[in-house]
Amino acid sequence: MSHVIAERAVTSTLSPNPTVPAYSDDLQWVTAYLVAHMMSDNSRRYAYILWICVGLIFLIGCLLHWTKFRGGYLGAMWSKWGIRRRTLRFRVNSSTPGHPVSLPSNGQLLCLATLSVVVLLLSFLGPDYISPTVGVFDLSSSGLSARDTAYDVSWFVQFQPQYTINKNWWTAGGRTGIIAFALLPLCILFVLKAPPFALFALPFTVQIHFDKLSWLHRWSARLIWFITTLHVTLWSVQLALDRRPSTGKPGYTYAWQYQKFIFGWIAFALMTLLVFSSSRSLRKSHYETFYAFHVVLVPLTLVMSAFHHPPLWIWCWIALGLWVGERAWRATWWLQVNGFFGIEKSASAVVLPSRANHVPPTPSALQKSTFPPPSPYLDSRFMGSPDGSLLAPATGITYSPPPGYARAELLSGATVRLTYISPGYTSWAPGQHFLINIPSVSRFVTHPFTTASICDEQSPLTAGRAIIFLVRSKKGWTRDLWDHVAKLISTGQNHAPGEKPPNGTVMPSSGVLLKTYVEGPFGSVVRTKWESYSTTVIFVAGSGISFGLSVLEYVCLCLAGRSGKHLGGRTGGWGTQDFMTRRVRFVWLIREYAHIHWCASIIRRCMSMITSPGLEVDIFVTKSMTTVRRPIRSPPADDNLLSPPSRTFAKSPISDDDSESEFSEDGFVDLSYYAGEYGDEERDVSELPESERENYILDLTNWEDDNDASLPGEDQLNSRIHIEGKKLRRMTRMSMALDPKHHHEQDFKSRDSVRASQASTDALLPYLEESSRSSLDSKRASSSDAHLLTPRSSVTPTLTYEHSPTNSVHFSRPPTYISHSPYHPSPLHDRGPEMKLTIDTSPSFPNDHKGKGAISAVSETSFVPDRRSVNPLLHVASPEMRDVSAVSEKVRPGKPKLDRILHDEVERARGPIVVACCGPASFSALVRKAVAGEINPERARKGDLRGIIDIVSEDFEF
Repeated sequence: MSHVIAERAVTSTLSPNPTVPAYSDDLQWVTAYLVAHMMSDNSRRYAYILWICVGLIFLIGCLLHWTKFRGGYLGAMWSKWGIRRRTLRFRVNSSTPGHPVSLPSNGQLLCLATLSVVVLLLSFLGPDYISPTVGVFDLSSSGLSARDTAYDVSWFVQFQPQYTINKNWWTAGGRTGIIAFALLPLCILFVLKAPPFALFALPFTVQIHFDKLSWLHRWSARLIWFITTLHVTLWSVQLALDRRPSTGKPGYTYAWQYQKFIFGWIAFALMTLLVFSSSRSLRKSHYETFYAFHVVLVPLTLVMSAFHHPPLWIWCWIALGLWVGERAWRATWWLQVNGFFGIEKSASAVVLPSRANHVPPTPSALQKSTFPPPSPYLDSRFMGSPDGSLLAPATGITYSPPPGYARAELLSGATVRLTYISPGYTSWAPGQHFLINIPSVSRFVTHPFTTASICDEQSPLTAGRAIIFLVRSKKGWTRDLWDHVAKLISTGQNHAPGEKPPNGTVMPSSGVLLKTYVEGPFGSVVRTKWESYSTTVIFVAGSGISFGLSVLEYVCLCLAGRSGKHLGGRTGGWGTQDFMTRRVRFVWLIREYAHIHWCASIIRRCMSMITSPGLEVDIFVTKSMTTVRRPIRSPPADDNLLSPPSRTFAKSPISDDDSESEFSEDGFVDLSYYAGEYGDEERDVSELPESERENYILDLTNWEDDNDASLPGEDQLNSRIHIEGKKLRRMTRMSMALDPKHHHEQDFKSRDSVRASQASTDALLPYLEESSRSSLDSKRASSSDAHLLTPRSSVTPTLTYEHSPTNSVHFSRPPTYISHSPYHPSPLHDRGPEMKLTIDTSPSFPNDHKGKGAISAVSETSFVPDRRSVNPLLHVASPEMRDVSAVSEKVRPGKPKLDRILHDEVERARGPIVVACCGPASFSALVRKAVAGEINPERARKGDLRGIIDIVSEDFEF
């Protein structure tokens, strides 16, 4: 008997197809057949090699992150090529271009290409079936070879080949199956959001979160599906070719009787459904459906795959363990953040002294302050706290919702502002995002939104840890949120039905309270060391302002002397050894003037806190159809950041017309912004028809599905802000022309007494209620120091805000005072003439929806919510409208020349530069193109760190 078996084994070496006895029972035969064609344990060497490659790449990435590889010549070379991103536009028809599609950056494409090449090589290079008698990594044995040692009983039972097989249908199919199994944990690691399960996000590794890995997750999943499809196809060919000798029927006929074969087809079907349900179109239009499919199909696919081939199910259990473990960890953290373990207070709050007990510091005391030294950029009115730092809620919130509830307010541009206080204490880094759930809108589904605020752990008020979201209404959940809030306001409700805010809750004067749950924070921006850059440039567009605002607040507070350790970042602020930042440039591209309503209070406070040249703010409006062409003058390079602006800015007053010529000469704005290149598509937009050019400009500020229609009253607000901004700029130029010496004054000592006298009062100003602030302003105007505050206008310092029966909003503002800053007038005090706004609440759009209280009567192609009785501009608090007026001076029409702005900042810098970017695909491509053009590896090689520019962007999709 042994002679017969040995003879059969030697004969089988002549063929790569193993043979089995002619069993009469169908199940017995197909089981022996499939087991005989099962890959040997040693054939799994390719899975081990795959993970050795992944581990090496991961280790190299960690070393580059630890050693700050991007800070040298090679890093600059890599960044110059790696950050570039292309955008493609596919035409819907002959006259209408489609929405631009952004390709991943060159660096991401290289990562995917590397992974794909490694996977394909490990799937097909070298022999497929490795003999069980050789070492796992023994590469000397190849081809068909007989076994030299005695046979073991188990191999006779399994009928597996005892030799190496180079290529065959079933061996190639088995090998691709091994690689597909090995890729499962990697795909899961790319999708995990919460450390410690998210290994890539750990601080001591590469600290890259899901926002940067989501694209690799999707494509690695598609790669797994592709390799699995090859596995299924190759095995199907083998089963079709092999026939049972006794019946002559193909092996496929009997394979369905084998349970593990059925598990394999179920797993493949589930994987196919999972991949196609994750398509971009479904994610965009039916996110809830996509999410539900993912939660159900992922564990089912992994379990069915494990049962399909138990020898390899370790890969499935590792992937499933990571997925389930991370979800359980996130669920525990979710319970803590949302107060299910009890409401916690903020950590180590530092309370400012009261006005009654606080003794203002003397000028000599300010000069002798040992740590940190006063920032030359910090306005004197923010220098009154004991340690010389700024302790104030940067958001300027006057109303804090109860913990666990979000205050929802309707803003211009069909935007909802959510202000949320978490019941459980949590901290986040500037630019990170949260997953939010509002049960009254959607009970189970969460959606990601970037926070527009920072976490001030030392703030004595809850406003310091308020999480602010700006949610622009599009389709789906965001539209449901807008309709829900508008309906509550129109019916006079201040909270959602069925929800009961805590006893004693003071309801907001505007907006409604909504029960809200958050999960997070998430985001790779946490790895950014803002303090290690000489200049921070913030480029944002549209609703990407959320990302830019939190970064702007953080850097401004650090410039003012606050330590980033208590603001969600790293230890360091002005005066510390490692804090290198000396300048911030903030550029925001918007579609309408009224969109500054979203965040005027935050921008205004940063402008008041940090004066020029520490902070420069520019806001550009693209919908203003300005077509004036003027010569461009290159701005002079200013090598001294502590010097005042060049006198070229002090121009004679111009006539009261619509001219914006003062901005065309600084070289940073293109008033004829339909000309030139668009995004990164390398085409001349000026050659396109005007209607198509407008679509190209629109894509710089609007994401896909963003609505460009105006809400009731918004056109009037746009016009008023435009006019008000021009008047304020004209007044500034007149003042500078009349008294240029004042703006070039650099003697700090001469005004130390003024700073000291107002320090204790002004440091507390952000905490006061509006009534107290008005009283304080009036007292200051009549104080003995009033002669130091010279008004620039004859407007009386009164403030009124009222709703007349004709829906007219009227407010007057106090006069402009000369700032104590030696650099630039501070907008902390309101400026300019009386500003009157009349809002027409009649709908500016057709409406066929009948009945009172109707909220939405819209089509899928045009979204303009019907709010006959709800106008967001009639529910704006008076202080916020004053902030809008103050910020209007920085708003101008045109498209910014980002490359010129960045070049100017590079020349002014004293070290490396970081660019924070968030906006639609075309805007992101435009910024990346400008950054890549300014990176200069040769400059970095010579020791000039201005050649190094890092970009920190948020442009991911869930």
